[in-house]
Amino acid sequence: MDGVADRHDLRRHIRCNSKVAAARWNDECGLWHIELATGEVLDFEVVVAAQGMFNDLNWPAIEGMDSFKGTLFHSGDWPHDLDLNGKRVGIIGSAASAVQMVPEIAKEADRVDVFQRSPNWVLPKDDPIFTEEEKAAREGRPLETREMRLKLYREMDGFCSWTELSEETREEFRQLCLQNLEAVQDPETRAKLTPDVPWGATRPLFSNDFYPAFNRNNVGLLTDGISKITSNGIVDGNGVEHEYDVIICATGYKTDRYASAISIIGRGGHDLGEAWKEGATAYLGITTANFPNLFMIYGPNTNNGSILFMLECQAAYIARHVQWMDANDISWIEVKPEVEDRYNEELQAAIDQVGAWKSRDNYYHAASGRNVTQYPFNMTVYRELTMTPDWDNFRFQYGVAL
Repeated sequence: MDGVADRHDLRRHIRCNSKVAAARWNDECGLWHIELATGEVLDFEVVVAAQGMFNDLNWPAIEGMDSFKGTLFHSGDWPHDLDLNGKRVGIIGSAASAVQMVPEIAKEADRVDVFQRSPNWVLPKDDPIFTEEEKAAREGRPLETREMRLKLYREMDGFCSWTELSEETREEFRQLCLQNLEAVQDPETRAKLTPDVPWGATRPLFSNDFYPAFNRNNVGLLTDGISKITSNGIVDGNGVEHEYDVIICATGYKTDRYASAISIIGRGGHDLGEAWKEGATAYLGITTANFPNLFMIYGPNTNNGSILFMLECQAAYIARHVQWMDANDISWIEVKPEVEDRYNEELQAAIDQVGAWKSRDNYYHAASGRNVTQYPFNMTVYRELTMTPDWDNFRFQYGVAL
């Protein structure tokens, strides 16, 4: 990221350590007032909310969280000076964050216990290490690298079309996960790590070293729940206390919040949090009615495929809007409510066709039951939708160019 910032001369456009507390649209002057946590207020014509859905830490509701005398933190707020050598570590959670951290922590810590509520399907990761010879062979051959990338894109795009993914294909993925599980030597541990939901009902995970980590003598899997946290460690559902030096909450994020994780007030006092109380919605996951000149990156129902590709589609779409506004002396623009409603009705109808997503044991749904995270079609469909904006779908006002 440092390299990208330097290569594109981005540092002069970035204010680090500037937490946004609130945003309010001013109808009279057509500006967004952005309030920072320091109290400073900045004015902008256009705001892009790029927090995504992994921005609001989801802390577990466990008695005694404040009583632990060791080090306790959320995996999304990692203390970079942490030394785990020789430490006893308790990890709460066994999904995406744990899959990444458990194998690495196990190499340093004296003891690692994973507290699992429910297991997840983990596919093998096609992630070969390129040798120096292979790297040298590709040097100066961009067309070959581009062809390889295009091949990978096409393979992933077929995998990501959830409305067209057959039961047979899903079963093939489940079998791949079961084969991956064979790496766990202990039958009892393997059984505890085997989900009882269809593949796709929870976030598909990928790892080649998560399951083998449970073959280590210093790694344990605990599935009896957690009753409380004490000054010394974690008491499980059976009343047994496990002592730790470090407790890591790998419990994910409040994935239904998106931009509403901060206070955003739009036209006529519309509150984004109130507008989304039944679940976040947006046109193409990018813009929502009553919030002019507000765009989102990684907004509602845009989670699928290569998220980098999806984000690039959104960034290009937003750039086209800003360029069009500037070229046509448009002071503000917002999607028409009926357009947003129609888009989301069609989107939810497609989501309802994906049987695996009907399970509520995942982060896909808001409290109302609405699926607010997943995009049911493939990346190519999304690219086509965002390629050329239809200006008839928007309300806008002529005024001063941006």
